[in-house]
Amino acid sequence: MTFSYDDDADVLYVTFQKTSSPVTYLENDNGDIIRFEVESGTVVGVTVPCFLERAGLGNISIEEIGSAPFNAAMSQLIAERTRHFKARHRA
Repeated sequence: MTFSYDDDADVLYVTFQKTSSPVTYLENDNGDIIRFEVESGTVVGVTVPCFLERAGLGNISIEEIGSAPFNAAMSQLIAERTRHFKARHRA
């Protein structure tokens, strides 16, 4: 796992694993961007905007990432997004 932080933009980038496979993303209500492999649906990283601002408020929570690693609704969104991505790139 790697972390990088952009001071100017106040954005934290977390990479769980590097991949050479196509990657797409979903954005949650907080603006967090969850990156995942198209083929497997495996989460490979997350981008956390307004990181220091949110950390100062004690408000860093990315509910979609956990030991599950996702709830059923998020798993369904990933599956739908994966199908859409594959269909778009076959054309």
